[in-house]
Amino acid sequence: MEDVFDTTGRPPKGWMHAVFHGGPYGEDVGRCIPGPPAPATLSVPLPEGGAHVYRLWTVGSWSDPDDPIAVYNPDGPPVPPTLLTAQERQWTQEGRRRRDLRPLRLVALTDDGQMTYDPDAAAVEAMLAGLGERQYVVLQRLTDHDEGDCYFQVLLAEDAVYELEHRAGTTGERQRTRSASQTEVRDAVLRWVADQSSRWTDLEGPTAEGGS
Repeated sequence: MEDVFDTTGRPPKGWMHAVFHGGPYGEDVGRCIPGPPAPATLSVPLPEGGAHVYRLWTVGSWSDPDDPIAVYNPDGPPVPPTLLTAQERQWTQEGRRRRDLRPLRLVALTDDGQMTYDPDAAAVEAMLAGLGERQYVVLQRLTDHDEGDCYFQVLLAEDAVYELEHRAGTTGERQRTRSASQTEVRDAVLRWVADQSSRWTDLEGPTAEGGS
């Protein structure tokens, strides 16, 4: 995001004032963001790498109703690791073929940037057991580029409940559910890894929705 500041109460056209609680912008005065409307989240690159994600809390005005001010919480919603693109999947498989290695079926991605190829049950269990609050594990099938993204992601939420999401390829259908049981989550993930995804609904309360 471009650095735009204004202390006159009249930001440039297409910009609005914002206040940030904590994070890299916490001490800024007069910082502007694109809007209105204010973005629901703002991702700020960090000098040491990675990004700090702010979450929009409210929009109000302290003096001038024509000068709306967006207020952001210090930490935004957890952001899952980025899935491999179709091109990255293709390059990975081509690299394996050149080294006479078998094609990859699955890759595991974690918040710290680690990537594990074809993790076995023990590796998956260790990833789930090592999840901290607001952290993700994402398992992605390395399907052909025209089959769409197929993944299973697990988030350990702030309330110590696991939030699970599964998306199946070209249909774009996503199933979501929550569970407080690490054992239930482990079993659901391992069934999916073993390609028994029809048993995903063993967990109570899944909801399905179309992809965007």
